[in-house]
Amino acid sequence: MNNKAQKIPITGYLFLLSTAFFTAISYVCGKAVNKELGPDVVTFYWFFGAFLFSLFVLPFFKTQRDEIKNIGNYKIIFILSSIVTSIGAALWIYSLRSIGLPLTSFLMKAQIVFTLFLGIIFLKEKLNKGETVGIVITIIGGVIVAYQREGYLILGTITALSAAFFYSVLSFSIKKFASNLNMLTVANLRTLGVSIVVFTYLIILGKFELPKGIDFVYMALGGLTGAYIAKASQFQSIKLLGITRSTAVMPLESIFVILFSFTIFDELPSAIKLAGGFMIVFGVVFLVIFRGGEEKS
Repeated sequence: MNNKAQKIPITGYLFLLSTAFFTAISYVCGKAVNKELGPDVVTFYWFFGAFLFSLFVLPFFKTQRDEIKNIGNYKIIFILSSIVTSIGAALWIYSLRSIGLPLTSFLMKAQIVFTLFLGIIFLKEKLNKGETVGIVITIIGGVIVAYQREGYLILGTITALSAAFFYSVLSFSIKKFASNLNMLTVANLRTLGVSIVVFTYLIILGKFELPKGIDFVYMALGGLTGAYIAKASQFQSIKLLGITRSTAVMPLESIFVILFSFTIFDELPSAIKLAGGFMIVFGVVFLVIFRGGEEKS
């Protein structure tokens, strides 16, 4: 029984499913926010709303209250996750606005490749033949999705890939510096850290502004679902499944995003872009399946 549970970590995959679903909802919220608000302003309210929610739920979790006395252990991951997320989230918002939900979701799957290479370089992970095939398929699909002729689409594509890189650094940092910490506490501190970093940035540059009521609702909901629930679920899945499987965020995320994009915004990419996107998804699945050498922790 124990061996079977170890081979099929159901809880870890449930956390991945939660990550995929709530991340897709955050895509919808990010798209719905008024484009006149800068990506940096949206990032602040996004994470500040998530932080306020974390304060609301804190009294209900004894483990969270108990972690206050161990707060010093979170210093490194607090600093790293705050800076990396601040950059990655603003890039992600810009990408949503420039190339739309489905293409952004597909290109964000580059996280799995970036994270894998970070693991190879810094954690001495090994790459097997199956993983190599998965990477090749993912890259081919990525090239199809990323190929654009229009200048603004090229910029949006580069932005999406840059966001994917910063989020892969986030996942790598979680595995490297927070594997023995409470993941909900890590998520809570991350929302606080990003709020501080981006607020300071906005004040220094004189870019801080107040949103309209409906935009605040979108950003608060997006922060709750994406920055809080989805990321807390992903951080926990990293602990249970390892860095590579978790960074994949399950290809279901892209399926959810496409469904929401079509039903809510009547937005779908071209057939060739969809084909390239599903190649990325297939490559990621292939990569995860053959990630047999995943580190145990």
